[in-house]
Amino acid sequence: MSKQNRESGRTARAAAIRAAQARKERNRRVAIIAGVVVLLGAIVAGGAWYGSGSGDKASTGAKVPPVAAGTASLTMGDPSAPVKIVIYEDFLCPFCRELESSTRDFLRENAAKGKVLVEYQPINLLTRFPYSAKVLNAWAAVLKNEGPKAALELHDLLYEHQPYEESSSQVTDSQIAGWVKQAGADTDAVRQAMKTPDAEFFTAAQQAMTSAKVTSTPTVFINGQELPPTGVADMVSKIEAAVDQGS
Repeated sequence: MSKQNRESGRTARAAAIRAAQARKERNRRVAIIAGVVVLLGAIVAGGAWYGSGSGDKASTGAKVPPVAAGTASLTMGDPSAPVKIVIYEDFLCPFCRELESSTRDFLRENAAKGKVLVEYQPINLLTRFPYSAKVLNAWAAVLKNEGPKAALELHDLLYEHQPYEESSSQVTDSQIAGWVKQAGADTDAVRQAMKTPDAEFFTAAQQAMTSAKVTSTPTVFINGQELPPTGVADMVSKIEAAVDQGS
C-alpha cells in the first residue's frame, strides 16, 4: 500500500472513530434528557395525585373556623368554646403585629377545633398617626359591607403590610385600596364607605376600649382576665397554655 493510501486509510479510520464517538455522546445526552423528562413527568403526576388524593391536606385544606361580625369587632370560633380570648389591637402597633404573627396559626387551628373563641377588637389607639384611623375605617367598611370573612382577610393583610409608625404617612390611599381588593372586598359599597369615617363604628370601638379600660396595645383578655403586659413572648405562652388546658 502506498504511503498516500496508508494516510487515506488512517484518515478514514479516524473519521469513523470520531463519528462513532459523536453518536455515542449524542445518544448519552438523549438518554439523559429523556430521563429528566420522565422524572419531571412523574413529579408533576405525583403532585397532581397528591393535590387530588382523598387523604391529602391540600385537597381538603385546614378546617376553617366560623367567623361573625360584631358591632365593631370580629369573632372567630365557636361561641360555646371553653376559652374566650379578646384581643385589643391597633393595626399600626408593631407589638400587635408581633402577637398576631406569633398566634395566628395556633388560634385559627384551635378555633376550628372548637377549643377557643377569639374576638379581634381593632381600635384607634395611635391617634397621632392618621394611618391608624384610615386603615381602621377601611376595615370597618369591609366588615359592614362584605362581611367577616373578607374582614378577616383584610385583618391579616394589614399586619402583613404594616408600615413603620414614622413612615406610615407615606402609605397611599391606592395602596390601602389594593389591600382591600386583595381581600376580595373591592365593591362599590366598600369604596363609598371608605371615603368618610364611620362615626358609629369608631364610637363603638372607643366605648369597648373605655369599658375594658384599655390604654395600650396589644391588650389581651382570657376568659375575662386581662393578661399582664409582660411582653409579647410571655403573652403568647399564656395564650397557648390557656387554650391547651381548656381554661
